[in-house]
Amino acid sequence: MTSDIFDNGFTIDDHPLLIEKISEQEFTKVLDNSLKIENSTVISGFDNIKNAKLALEGAIEVNENNLITKIHAKNGNTVNLLADFEFYNIDENTLSIIMDDGYSGISLNTGKFIGTYRLNSFASPNKLYRFSGTAYEGCAYPFVEKYINDEWIAIIRLDDIFNQTISKQDNQLEICGYQFGFFENNQTAYIKVTKNKETDDSDYYKIYFKFDEFTNSFDLTTIPQKTLPLEVAIDFDNYEQFTHLNKNQAKFFAGLYPTAKELVIFGKVSYNPNITSLIMTFSNTENEHELITHLINIDKNGNIIDTLNIAYDEIAESWSKTTSALQKEQITVTDFHDGDPTQENSCKIDDKGYFYLVDSKDFTQTNHSNDN
Repeated sequence: MTSDIFDNGFTIDDHPLLIEKISEQEFTKVLDNSLKIENSTVISGFDNIKNAKLALEGAIEVNENNLITKIHAKNGNTVNLLADFEFYNIDENTLSIIMDDGYSGISLNTGKFIGTYRLNSFASPNKLYRFSGTAYEGCAYPFVEKYINDEWIAIIRLDDIFNQTISKQDNQLEICGYQFGFFENNQTAYIKVTKNKETDDSDYYKIYFKFDEFTNSFDLTTIPQKTLPLEVAIDFDNYEQFTHLNKNQAKFFAGLYPTAKELVIFGKVSYNPNITSLIMTFSNTENEHELITHLINIDKNGNIIDTLNIAYDEIAESWSKTTSALQKEQITVTDFHDGDPTQENSCKIDDKGYFYLVDSKDFTQTNHSNDN
C-alpha cells in the first residue's frame, strides 16, 4: 500500500504550473493573436536620481556617490543596502535597483525585495499576475507574482519548477531567465528562452496556471494552535515527532517550495487576527542535509503573504544552527556557528502580514572587539 504522506518531493502533476514545450510557429501564431493584450507593468515614474532624492525624501538615503544606502519603508521596515537607482514606479511605490551582484525591485511600502521590470516583466490582462524576477551573478531567476493588497508577492518559483521538470526531461541546462513573454489570457502564458543570443537559438514554452486545483488543498483550521511565548529549535533530532503533511495538503506549498522533499507542521501562532502564522519545517530534494523552518503568514483568502526563516539545522562538519523565540511583542531569530551566537534579528509583523526588522545584533563584531 502506497503511503499518502508527502515525504519524497513533488511530481510534475503537483506543481501549480503546467509547462509545455511548443514550436516557434505555434508561439508566433498565438503572439500575433494576442498583440492587443497590454502586458506592461510599469505605468508611470522616473529614472532620474535627482528626482528620486526629492520625491522620496525620508523614504531613501543616498550617499555622495548617488548610491542608495538605506530604505525606510512605510510599515517601519528599514533595509540597509548599497545600490544604484534605476527606476521609481509611482503607481506601485516600488524601486528598481542595481546591486554589485545583480538587480532587483523593492517595495517602499514593505521593504521587501520583489521582481524588477528589467527581467522582461509582463502581466496578465486582469493585472492580477505577472512574470518577473531578480538577477544575481549573471543569471536571472524568474518567478510569478500575484498582486495582493496593492503589493506584488512572489507565489511561484518558476525557475525551480522549470528546472525540476523541463530541464530534467530534455536533459538541458537549467533556465537562466527568459527573453520575452506574454499572456494569451488570464490563465495561459508563453515565454521564449534563448540558449544562444548570437544565433538566436531559442526554445518556446506554453505555461498553464492550475490555481483552481490548489486553492482549497490545505485547511488551516486543522493545525494545532500554539501559545506565546514559544521557543522554536526544530532540528534533525526532533522534527519527526511533528505532523507530516499528506500529498494533497503539500500541493498548497508547491509554488514557493517546489524542491521540498517533505513538509512538517509544528503548529500555528497568532500575531494578527487577519493572518495565520504557520510554523513549517522542510527538507529539500537538492540538499537533504539541511532542515529549514519558516514562519509563514497566510491571509484569510489563502494567500501566502510573507515567510521568515526561524530555525535551521544541518548535518555538516562546519555546524550552523538557527533558533527563535516567538514572543507576543516580536520574533527574535538567533544564528549560531559551532555553538556560538553570530547574529540576532528581531522582527515584527505589520497589519498586512509582512515581517519587518526592528533590531539587529552582530555578535561576530562584538567577539572581535573583545579579542582586542
